[in-house]
Amino acid sequence: MRCQNCGYDNDMDATFCEKCGSRLDRYSHYGRQPRDVEKTGMSTSTKLLIVAVIALVAILGVFAGAWMMNPAKTPANTPVSANESSEKVTYQADWHQVTSFSGVSDDYRSFQIKGQRFKVVMSATPTLNYNTNFMNVDVSGTSGIIGSGNLNWGPNDDLSSKEKTIEFTAPPGNYYSHVTTKDLQSWNVTVYDYY
Repeated sequence: MRCQNCGYDNDMDATFCEKCGSRLDRYSHYGRQPRDVEKTGMSTSTKLLIVAVIALVAILGVFAGAWMMNPAKTPANTPVSANESSEKVTYQADWHQVTSFSGVSDDYRSFQIKGQRFKVVMSATPTLNYNTNFMNVDVSGTSGIIGSGNLNWGPNDDLSSKEKTIEFTAPPGNYYSHVTTKDLQSWNVTVYDYY
């Protein structure tokens, strides 16, 4: 055992230095550094303290990672859910042409309607006779006339074509159109069904 006072190497079990007589105590520095004592690495207690701190940091990291992976347990977050309804097929009704007919004189036709609405588009061109010209369309069902439309030209009117649309709200079924004319070059009637 090395003497801390004079640096002499004594036997391992010696209590006092054989050279200077100082007490040989492993912890008798009393705050002083021995003169010739060789400096070695870190003490064992320092090494244990560093290992303990590293282990504590690692354990805290594992707990923090587990807590962040499961945010539903925190009171600030509420669970998210989604519900899906079943498929619903929607149909958009549209106008469909049922029939179209034309002529130059009176006419009577029948047509069938599937929907709850239909319309009759009438158009005509008069002849040049400086007289009153007209086209009249009466639409009837089983109970009689449900609506009418007419086009008129006076003696001084231009020979231009005219068009008019008559729209009906009526149940599905059979309907009739009666066309009455006077001095027309041509006329046309088109029926549309809405379903």
